[in-house]
Amino acid sequence: MTRVLCFGGAVMDLVPAGPDQWQARAGGSAWNVARALASLGLSAAFVGTLSQDPFGVRLIREGEASGLDLQFAPRTEAPTALSLLHRTDPAQYVFYAHQAADSQFGAAPLLWAGLWEGTVAAYFGGITLVRDPARAAFLPLAREARARGLTVVYDPNFRSQLAGAYRESFLDYVPLAHLIKVSEDDLTGLMPNLTPAEGLKHLRALNPEATILLTLGEQGARLLAPHADVVHAGYRVQVADTVGAGDASIAALLYAALRAPPVPPPQQLAFALACAASACTRPGAHAPTLADVHAVQTGDSP
Repeated sequence: MTRVLCFGGAVMDLVPAGPDQWQARAGGSAWNVARALASLGLSAAFVGTLSQDPFGVRLIREGEASGLDLQFAPRTEAPTALSLLHRTDPAQYVFYAHQAADSQFGAAPLLWAGLWEGTVAAYFGGITLVRDPARAAFLPLAREARARGLTVVYDPNFRSQLAGAYRESFLDYVPLAHLIKVSEDDLTGLMPNLTPAEGLKHLRALNPEATILLTLGEQGARLLAPHADVVHAGYRVQVADTVGAGDASIAALLYAALRAPPVPPPQQLAFALACAASACTRPGAHAPTLADVHAVQTGDSP
Protein backbone atom coordinates (compact mmCIF):
# COMPACT_ATOMS: atom_id res chain seq x y z
CA MET A 1 0.00 0.00 0.00
CA THR A 2 1.22 3.50 -0.90
CA ARG A 3 -0.10 5.96 1.64
CA VAL A 4 0.32 9.65 2.36
CA LEU A 5 -0.19 10.97 5.87
CA CYS A 6 -1.58 14.49 6.14
CA PHE A 7 -0.80 16.12 9.51
CA GLY A 8 -2.64 19.23 10.62
CA GLY A 9 -6.12 20.52 11.19
CA ALA A 10 -9.68 20.28 9.94
CA VAL A 11 -12.00 23.27 10.26
CA MET A 12 -15.31 24.45 8.92
CA ASP A 13 -15.05 27.29 6.43
CA LEU A 14 -17.97 29.70 6.49
CA VAL A 15 -18.13 30.83 2.87
CA PRO A 16 -20.23 33.78 1.62
CA ALA A 17 -23.35 32.61 -0.20
CA GLY A 18 -25.06 35.96 -0.73
CA PRO A 19 -25.87 39.09 1.30
CA ASP A 20 -25.72 38.10 4.98
CA GLN A 21 -25.72 34.42 4.00
CA TRP A 22 -23.04 31.83 4.69
CA GLN A 23 -22.44 28.20 3.82
CA ALA A 24 -20.41 25.86 6.01
CA ARG A 25 -17.87 23.80 4.05
CA ALA A 26 -15.20 21.42 5.26
CA GLY A 27 -11.71 22.92 5.17
CA GLY A 28 -8.29 23.15 6.77
CA SER A 29 -5.01 22.70 4.91
CA ALA A 30 -4.26 19.11 5.92
CA TRP A 31 -7.89 18.09 5.46
CA ASN A 32 -8.05 19.67 2.00
CA VAL A 33 -4.77 18.07 0.90
CA ALA A 34 -5.87 14.65 2.13
CA ARG A 35 -9.17 14.91 0.26
CA ALA A 36 -7.43 16.10 -2.91
CA LEU A 37 -4.96 13.22 -2.80
CA ALA A 38 -7.78 10.72 -2.28
CA SER A 39 -9.74 12.25 -5.15
CA LEU A 40 -6.69 11.88 -7.40
CA GLY A 41 -6.47 8.20 -6.48
CA LEU A 42 -3.89 7.95 -3.68
CA SER A 43 -4.45 6.43 -0.25
CA ALA A 44 -4.55 9.36 2.17
CA ALA A 45 -4.84 9.41 5.95
CA PHE A 46 -5.75 12.54 7.88
CA VAL A 47 -3.80 12.84 11.14
CA GLY A 48 -5.33 15.44 13.42
CA THR A 49 -7.99 15.82 16.09
CA LEU A 50 -11.68 15.98 15.19
CA SER A 51 -14.53 17.24 17.34
CA GLN A 52 -17.56 15.25 18.40
CA ASP A 53 -19.82 18.27 17.82
CA PRO A 54 -22.18 18.43 14.81
CA PHE A 55 -19.50 20.00 12.60
CA GLY A 56 -17.07 17.27 13.63
CA VAL A 57 -19.63 14.58 12.83
CA ARG A 58 -20.08 16.17 9.43
CA LEU A 59 -16.31 16.22 8.85
CA ILE A 60 -16.08 12.54 9.72
CA ARG A 61 -19.01 11.66 7.46
CA GLU A 62 -17.63 13.64 4.52
CA GLY A 63 -14.10 12.36 5.09
CA GLU A 64 -15.22 8.76 5.06
CA ALA A 65 -17.31 9.41 1.93
CA SER A 66 -14.17 10.84 0.28
CA GLY A 67 -12.22 7.70 1.09
CA LEU A 68 -10.02 9.20 3.80
CA ASP A 69 -8.36 6.97 6.37
CA LEU A 70 -9.40 8.46 9.73
CA GLN A 71 -8.00 5.81 12.06
CA PHE A 72 -5.30 8.25 13.24
CA ALA A 73 -7.73 11.10 13.92
CA PRO A 74 -8.59 11.13 17.65
CA ARG A 75 -11.91 12.62 18.78
CA THR A 76 -12.44 15.31 21.41
CA GLU A 77 -15.33 17.18 22.99
CA ALA A 78 -13.71 20.52 22.11
CA PRO A 79 -15.60 22.43 19.38
CA THR A 80 -14.63 22.47 15.72
CA ALA A 81 -12.57 25.49 14.69
CA LEU A 82 -14.31 27.95 12.38
CA SER A 83 -12.75 30.09 9.67
CA LEU A 84 -14.86 32.93 8.34
CA LEU A 85 -14.08 34.08 4.81
CA HIS A 86 -14.68 37.80 4.47
CA ARG A 87 -13.30 37.67 0.93
CA THR A 88 -13.01 34.68 -1.38
CA ASP A 89 -10.82 35.87 -4.28
CA PRO A 90 -8.20 36.10 -2.98
CA ALA A 91 -9.28 34.28 0.15
CA GLN A 92 -9.13 36.29 3.39
CA TYR A 93 -9.78 34.37 6.60
CA VAL A 94 -10.61 35.21 10.20
CA PHE A 95 -10.31 32.27 12.62
CA TYR A 96 -12.52 31.49 15.60
CA ALA A 97 -10.54 28.68 17.12
CA HIS A 98 -9.63 29.33 20.76
CA GLN A 99 -9.16 25.90 22.41
CA ALA A 100 -10.83 24.27 19.41
CA ALA A 101 -10.54 20.60 18.52
CA ASP A 102 -7.69 20.88 16.02
CA SER A 103 -5.37 22.42 18.62
CA GLN A 104 -5.96 19.54 21.05
CA PHE A 105 -3.88 17.10 19.02
CA GLY A 106 -1.39 15.13 21.11
CA ALA A 107 0.97 12.24 20.48
CA ALA A 108 -0.82 9.31 22.14
CA PRO A 109 1.47 6.26 21.67
CA LEU A 110 -1.34 3.71 21.47
CA LEU A 111 -2.90 5.62 18.60
CA TRP A 112 0.17 5.36 16.40
CA ALA A 113 0.38 1.58 15.99
CA GLY A 114 0.82 1.08 12.25
CA LEU A 115 1.03 4.81 11.54
CA TRP A 116 4.10 4.58 9.33
CA GLU A 117 3.33 1.21 7.72
CA GLY A 118 3.10 1.54 3.94
CA THR A 119 3.58 5.31 4.11
CA VAL A 120 5.71 7.02 1.46
CA ALA A 121 5.06 10.70 2.15
CA ALA A 122 3.95 13.00 4.96
CA TYR A 123 2.35 16.42 4.55
CA PHE A 124 2.53 19.04 7.32
CA GLY A 125 0.71 22.31 6.87
CA GLY A 126 -1.57 25.06 8.07
CA ILE A 127 -2.26 27.11 11.14
CA THR A 128 -2.84 24.09 13.39
CA LEU A 129 0.89 23.30 13.32
CA VAL A 130 1.62 26.49 15.28
CA ARG A 131 -1.28 26.43 17.74
CA ASP A 132 -0.69 25.18 21.27
CA PRO A 133 -0.82 22.50 22.56
CA ALA A 134 -0.80 20.69 19.19
CA ARG A 135 2.34 22.53 18.12
CA ALA A 136 4.51 20.41 20.42
CA ALA A 137 3.05 17.16 19.09
CA PHE A 138 3.36 17.71 15.34
CA LEU A 139 7.02 18.67 15.10
CA PRO A 140 8.41 15.39 16.52
CA LEU A 141 6.27 13.51 14.00
CA ALA A 142 7.76 15.58 11.18
CA ARG A 143 11.23 14.72 12.43
CA GLU A 144 10.25 11.06 12.60
CA ALA A 145 8.93 11.16 9.04
CA ARG A 146 12.19 12.63 7.81
CA ALA A 147 14.25 10.09 9.77
CA ARG A 148 12.23 7.27 8.19
CA GLY A 149 13.10 8.48 4.71
CA LEU A 150 9.60 9.61 3.75
CA THR A 151 8.99 12.45 1.32
CA VAL A 152 8.18 15.34 3.68
CA VAL A 153 5.98 18.16 2.41
CA TYR A 154 5.62 21.48 4.24
CA ASP A 155 3.17 24.32 3.59
CA PRO A 156 3.29 27.08 6.23
CA ASN A 157 0.10 28.82 5.07
CA PHE A 158 1.07 31.95 6.99
CA ARG A 159 -1.65 33.73 8.98
CA SER A 160 -0.87 37.01 10.72
CA GLN A 161 -2.82 36.10 13.88
CA LEU A 162 0.07 33.87 15.02
CA ALA A 163 2.96 35.53 13.22
CA GLY A 164 5.57 34.88 15.89
CA ALA A 165 4.76 31.18 16.19
CA TYR A 166 4.80 30.83 12.40
CA ARG A 167 8.26 32.35 12.12
CA GLU A 168 9.63 30.03 14.79
CA SER A 169 8.04 26.88 13.35
CA PHE A 170 9.14 27.81 9.85
CA LEU A 171 12.78 27.44 10.89
CA ASP A 172 12.00 24.02 12.39
CA TYR A 173 10.11 22.57 9.43
CA VAL A 174 12.05 23.89 6.45
CA PRO A 175 15.18 21.75 7.03
CA LEU A 176 12.98 18.63 7.26
CA ALA A 177 11.11 19.14 4.00
CA HIS A 178 11.74 17.76 0.54
CA LEU A 179 8.86 19.76 -0.96
CA ILE A 180 7.81 23.23 0.24
CA LYS A 181 4.89 25.38 -0.94
CA VAL A 182 4.85 29.12 -0.34
CA SER A 183 3.14 32.19 -1.75
CA GLU A 184 4.60 35.67 -1.91
CA ASP A 185 2.34 36.57 1.03
CA ASP A 186 3.84 33.67 2.98
CA LEU A 187 7.35 34.90 2.26
CA THR A 188 6.47 38.46 3.31
CA GLY A 189 4.80 37.30 6.51
CA LEU A 190 7.51 34.84 7.48
CA MET A 191 10.39 37.19 6.62
CA PRO A 192 8.98 40.72 7.00
CA ASN A 193 12.37 42.40 6.64
CA LEU A 194 12.94 40.90 3.20
CA THR A 195 11.29 41.38 -0.18
CA PRO A 196 9.58 38.27 -1.60
CA ALA A 197 12.56 37.74 -3.92
CA GLU A 198 14.99 38.01 -1.01
CA GLY A 199 12.79 35.75 1.09
CA LEU A 200 12.76 33.11 -1.62
CA LYS A 201 16.55 33.26 -1.85
CA HIS A 202 16.82 32.89 1.92
CA LEU A 203 14.41 29.95 1.89
CA ARG A 204 16.50 28.19 -0.73
CA ALA A 205 19.61 28.78 1.36
CA LEU A 206 17.94 27.20 4.40
CA ASN A 207 17.35 23.98 2.45
CA PRO A 208 19.18 23.89 -0.91
CA GLU A 209 18.00 20.36 -1.68
CA ALA A 210 14.29 21.10 -1.36
CA THR A 211 11.91 21.62 -4.26
CA ILE A 212 9.89 24.82 -3.79
CA LEU A 213 6.50 25.59 -5.28
CA LEU A 214 6.01 29.37 -5.33
CA THR A 215 2.38 30.16 -6.09
CA LEU A 216 1.71 33.49 -7.82
CA GLY A 217 -2.08 33.72 -7.89
CA GLU A 218 -3.41 34.72 -11.31
CA GLN A 219 0.17 34.70 -12.65
CA GLY A 220 0.51 30.95 -12.17
CA ALA A 221 3.47 29.52 -10.27
CA ARG A 222 7.17 28.81 -10.27
CA LEU A 223 8.81 25.49 -9.41
CA LEU A 224 12.38 25.65 -8.13
CA ALA A 225 14.27 22.38 -7.75
CA PRO A 226 18.00 21.82 -7.18
CA HIS A 227 18.46 21.33 -10.93
CA ALA A 228 15.38 23.02 -12.41
CA ASP A 229 13.61 26.38 -12.38
CA VAL A 230 10.37 26.44 -14.38
CA VAL A 231 7.36 28.73 -14.56
CA HIS A 232 3.80 28.25 -15.76
CA ALA A 233 1.20 30.95 -16.37
CA GLY A 234 -1.66 28.80 -15.12
CA TYR A 235 -5.04 28.03 -16.70
CA ARG A 236 -8.06 30.22 -17.34
CA VAL A 237 -11.30 28.89 -15.86
CA GLN A 238 -14.56 30.30 -14.59
CA VAL A 239 -13.77 30.99 -10.92
CA ALA A 240 -16.32 30.30 -8.19
CA ASP A 241 -13.75 31.15 -5.52
CA THR A 242 -10.09 30.46 -4.76
CA VAL A 243 -10.64 28.63 -1.46
CA GLY A 244 -8.40 25.58 -1.26
CA ALA A 245 -6.63 26.24 -4.56
CA GLY A 246 -3.20 26.25 -2.94
CA ASP A 247 -3.97 23.01 -1.13
CA ALA A 248 -5.05 21.42 -4.40
CA SER A 249 -1.83 22.56 -6.08
CA ILE A 250 0.50 21.04 -3.49
CA ALA A 251 -1.54 17.82 -3.37
CA ALA A 252 -1.29 17.50 -7.15
CA LEU A 253 2.42 18.31 -7.13
CA LEU A 254 3.03 15.57 -4.57
CA TYR A 255 0.91 13.18 -6.61
CA ALA A 256 3.02 13.94 -9.69
CA ALA A 257 6.27 13.66 -7.73
CA LEU A 258 5.33 10.18 -6.48
CA ARG A 259 4.55 8.83 -9.93
CA ALA A 260 6.73 6.18 -11.51
CA PRO A 261 8.46 6.70 -13.83
CA PRO A 262 9.28 10.25 -12.62
CA VAL A 263 7.50 13.15 -14.28
CA PRO A 264 9.75 16.05 -15.42
CA PRO A 265 9.36 19.33 -13.46
CA PRO A 266 7.50 21.23 -16.23
CA GLN A 267 4.81 18.54 -16.37
CA GLN A 268 4.63 18.39 -12.58
CA LEU A 269 4.00 22.13 -12.40
CA ALA A 270 1.43 22.06 -15.20
CA PHE A 271 -0.47 19.26 -13.47
CA ALA A 272 -0.39 21.09 -10.12
CA LEU A 273 -1.76 24.30 -11.62
CA ALA A 274 -4.46 22.48 -13.56
CA CYS A 275 -5.60 20.89 -10.30
CA ALA A 276 -5.61 24.29 -8.58
CA ALA A 277 -7.60 25.80 -11.45
CA SER A 278 -10.16 22.99 -11.27
CA ALA A 279 -10.52 23.55 -7.52
CA CYS A 280 -11.48 27.16 -8.26
CA THR A 281 -14.44 26.18 -10.45
CA ARG A 282 -16.59 25.13 -7.47
CA PRO A 283 -17.31 26.86 -4.14
CA GLY A 284 -15.26 25.89 -1.12
CA ALA A 285 -12.27 23.56 -1.03
CA HIS A 286 -13.19 21.35 -3.98
CA ALA A 287 -11.10 18.18 -4.45
CA PRO A 288 -10.66 17.62 -8.22
CA THR A 289 -10.48 14.18 -9.80
CA LEU A 290 -7.96 13.16 -12.45
CA ALA A 291 -10.69 13.68 -15.04
CA ASP A 292 -11.26 17.23 -13.75
CA VAL A 293 -7.54 18.02 -14.01
CA HIS A 294 -7.24 16.62 -17.51
CA ALA A 295 -10.31 18.61 -18.57
CA VAL A 296 -8.56 21.81 -17.51
CA GLN A 297 -5.38 20.84 -19.34
CA THR A 298 -7.27 20.08 -22.56
CA GLY A 299 -9.47 23.17 -22.34
CA ASP A 300 -12.68 21.22 -21.69
CA SER A 301 -13.28 22.68 -18.22
CA PRO A 302 -15.73 25.58 -17.63
